[in-house]
Amino acid sequence: MSFGRRISQRLRLKMSLTRLIFRSWYYFRLGYGTYVAFPLGFASTMIIIYELTLKDIPPLQQYFPHLYVFGIVALLIIGPVSIYAGLYHMRRTGAYSAEASVLTESNPYMYKAIPGKEREVIIPLMVLTARGLAKVMEQQQSITLEEKREFQAVLDKANSLLDGASVGLSRDKQKP
Repeated sequence: MSFGRRISQRLRLKMSLTRLIFRSWYYFRLGYGTYVAFPLGFASTMIIIYELTLKDIPPLQQYFPHLYVFGIVALLIIGPVSIYAGLYHMRRTGAYSAEASVLTESNPYMYKAIPGKEREVIIPLMVLTARGLAKVMEQQQSITLEEKREFQAVLDKANSLLDGASVGLSRDKQKP
């Protein structure tokens, strides 16, 4: 086996190991935050509130004689309040739009063609359609030289997308 081939194999192994580590980290955070930490945090909050406040107040103890009764009532109240708060967050505050904007800017596929149907079908079909339209407009002599230049610039960008390059200014390429 040649020296170059060994280095190439090691590099591929290192890249797939790095990818596996980052994907595992993402799945861990998603699973832990959603299915472990959230239910445990909710349960411990209910227990703490019940044990430290409601248990020592006799008038409330007649309504909540057991922790499970308090938990059910809390869920019936907190559920709709949380749903409304989430809806309000998405529709009425600038926080959600800012979050979506940051996620969009950090997504590499906002500046590159998405592998699969976009790169293999949609963009090539759009380029072919645009070229056909340009031929028709040239035959009818209804396209100006400036429009032809703009058209070619857009086609060049589409071709660079098909080659795997970026278009536009990604977050990494913007000047500070």
